[in-house]
Amino acid sequence: MAEFIDLSQEIYHQHPVYFAHPDTIVWTDTTFEDSEYIFKNQAGIDEPTFTYESRTFQISEHGPSHVDSIRHFKEDGTPINEMDLEQFHTPGKAIDVSHCDPDGYIELEDVQTALEETGQTVEDGDTVLFHTGHYNRTYPSRAYNEQHTGLTEEATRWLIEQGVANFGIDQPSPDNPSGTYPCHTLCTEYEVPHMENLCSIEKVVGETFTFMGFPLRLRNGTGSPIRAVAKVEE
Repeated sequence: MAEFIDLSQEIYHQHPVYFAHPDTIVWTDTTFEDSEYIFKNQAGIDEPTFTYESRTFQISEHGPSHVDSIRHFKEDGTPINEMDLEQFHTPGKAIDVSHCDPDGYIELEDVQTALEETGQTVEDGDTVLFHTGHYNRTYPSRAYNEQHTGLTEEATRWLIEQGVANFGIDQPSPDNPSGTYPCHTLCTEYEVPHMENLCSIEKVVGETFTFMGFPLRLRNGTGSPIRAVAKVEE
């Protein structure tokens, strides 16, 4: 038997999103009463055997738990619908860096120490998840989209050199919002995707698991919402 751990934040009307992206807006486009009226008055069915309700979502590619495609970083980069799906179904590693200062950075030493504490190594093709604790501390308050820690250039470069397929974090960005964005810059240079706005990563720290987080097939997508899941074998 396997246990599936949901690492995705809920998607709902006006959930917290990064300030540069539009709010998620949800509205009911057809109510049960609407559908009953349609069946009776437009389809001529006196006693409908069922009625239905449906909703419509306005949502950013980068609003909820999501992955950035290479097209997000560079104009001629690979869009989400053309990226290799193997990058979103990999062995997973999760580490705890929640001690790192929200006003500072996750240093390479923090990453390596966290791996040593769980007896893990980062292998080629892994997805690495960072539990910073930011989601647990601040969500869903306004503070969630304000100050948080971020990976240094050295820590990001080391991850990329290990051959990671993907990596993710439980905050709006893997970069500290200081304006330098070393993580995004290196992801652009080496064309490595990453995931933002995850949650519950602490549940799989040190565990052996398979990561799954498939994107939607959005034509020319700069990113996509994902359902991020860790499959833990019992």
